[in-house]
Amino acid sequence: MKKTLFVLLSIALLMSCTSGNPPAETEEAVEPAPTAAVGIPDAEIGLAAGTAFEQPQQTAIGFNTVDPGESELRARPNAEFPPAIPHTIEDLETITFEENSCLECHDQTVAADMGAVAVPTSHNVDLRRTPESTGSEVVGSRWVCTSCHVAQTDAEPLVAISSG
Repeated sequence: MKKTLFVLLSIALLMSCTSGNPPAETEEAVEPAPTAAVGIPDAEIGLAAGTAFEQPQQTAIGFNTVDPGESELRARPNAEFPPAIPHTIEDLETITFEENSCLECHDQTVAADMGAVAVPTSHNVDLRRTPESTGSEVVGSRWVCTSCHVAQTDAEPLVAISSG
């Protein structure tokens, strides 16, 4: 009974708010919408001179093929950047719920023995759920290392890295 009464009152209110007539015309002048541009020549789009078809062939980027333990970590362009992975990751990309091949060497409990950089304690803090406590294991949001860390390449830097 209450549901039917509520529905009837809602319909009555809705009908009283609309007259069914189009809105009255106002005396304000309405400017027509600007006409769409016919097109922008592709030579005027982007930072490179000429069209996309006139660009030189890009050189292939060579990924690091050095085995773990035989490489040197490059300087970060900024302290806020995560460090790049200084060795090949081609055969190490198995990361599942049960397994993280990175932690076989970089886990805090074995890193010193393996001669590897240990995962920092900050990776054990769940910033979304319990930011005030540090756990004993890497949290799920940091479990997939390659979400932040990338493999070093032989590509030239796009911008100069300042030393200061």
